[in-house]
Amino acid sequence: MKTDYSGDIQINCIDCKLKSKPFQALTNEQLQRVDDHRAELSFKKGELLNKQGMFMSHIIYIRKGFVKLYIENDDETTILSIAKPGTFIGVQALYGQVASPFSAEALTDTEVCLKDINVFRELILQNPGFASGVIEVLNANLTQAYKRMFSLANKQIDGRFSELLLYLSNVLYEANPFNLTISRKEIASLISTSPESVSRLIGDFKEQGLIKVKGNNIEIINNDELQVICKCETLAVY
Repeated sequence: MKTDYSGDIQINCIDCKLKSKPFQALTNEQLQRVDDHRAELSFKKGELLNKQGMFMSHIIYIRKGFVKLYIENDDETTILSIAKPGTFIGVQALYGQVASPFSAEALTDTEVCLKDINVFRELILQNPGFASGVIEVLNANLTQAYKRMFSLANKQIDGRFSELLLYLSNVLYEANPFNLTISRKEIASLISTSPESVSRLIGDFKEQGLIKVKGNNIEIINNDELQVICKCETLAVY
């Protein structure tokens, strides 16, 4: 059963203009199979898409909006990354652990497509191109995690903050200036520091002429200098 959201006219998988790379390898018959076992849902800012420990019956594909992925341990919360449109959530549950290892919360109003996990598994066996695309997704996620681990372990706080600013502008929002969809507390979690330190960093970077800030709007003024501070050719992914 498929669910309409936001009053939009529903588009089937064959005609969808937002197909990810793995799904572009599927035949029309296989896309129809996916279409028969999927749901379209919308979430308001702050709503949970899935909860840590929850059984994953569907792979979540973000069509619109930004989503925070995080792990909870007692009273501690650690943000793993920020997912943007075009991202799959839950691919790790295809094989092995079927419970979600993290929670996912909408940072903005978000639209998703839920794809049946069993159909996913069938298509991996049936279509080598689809299987290759899914492996690419898993590999990209793992590579991004390694880069972030390196950044947190080896860079000073100024370098981590510079890297995050570059990532936000160049990768997540693909804009300059850009409007933040995350709080200073969430920024602090991403770069492993305190919200007070984030406020200090923003003030320091403004004073040095690296960025302009007005409310939630940030503009990078000196991209080259941020790259120097970052001291890394490859951006870690948050």
